[in-house]
Amino acid sequence: MKELENFYKKRAEFIKKYLNENIDWTQVYDPFINEKRKNPIMIIGEAPGAKEVELKEPFVGKAGENLNYLINLSGLDRKKDFLITNAFPFRTYENNKNRTPKSKELKIGAELLKKEIEIIKPSLILLLGNSAIKAFSYVCGEVKNLKKCGFYNVCNLRIGVCYHPSPIAFNRKEIKEALEGFFSNLKRILEKI
Repeated sequence: MKELENFYKKRAEFIKKYLNENIDWTQVYDPFINEKRKNPIMIIGEAPGAKEVELKEPFVGKAGENLNYLINLSGLDRKKDFLITNAFPFRTYENNKNRTPKSKELKIGAELLKKEIEIIKPSLILLLGNSAIKAFSYVCGEVKNLKKCGFYNVCNLRIGVCYHPSPIAFNRKEIKEALEGFFSNLKRILEKI
């Protein structure tokens, strides 16, 4: 995992060649890199928010609380079984408020995401939300038309596509139930891989 740590340290240099506007360059990455099993499940979210920047760890705000609940439903371990990352690796903001990464940012972030996938060699990639789906499309071709909360083989990779567990989405009964079903099936899906 040393290769992964070195990769994370160089991401800002790469992006600064193309972008430098309304981006917080604080490094945010999974703090449990050295505790991962071989070929962990890779969860790709949108981008770090203010809470993630403060703690320098992905998915630790309200969406992170929802994700922890979902991971617990799976019966798997967040520290060992999942490597959590983002479609764009740094916080994007406007007027000091979090904002969704722009298409140009996701395209540039996708180049890094591709390298991250090559290093991790995940057993399964979970794309949570539209930004993750869009960024992955830049890595691997069109995946926008896949049904949400389903599992697919794309570009020789096993992926799962579902909603982002943001507080707004998670408060909608149908989205919460879809996410619960999706995560409850992870062990069964892994057994088939």
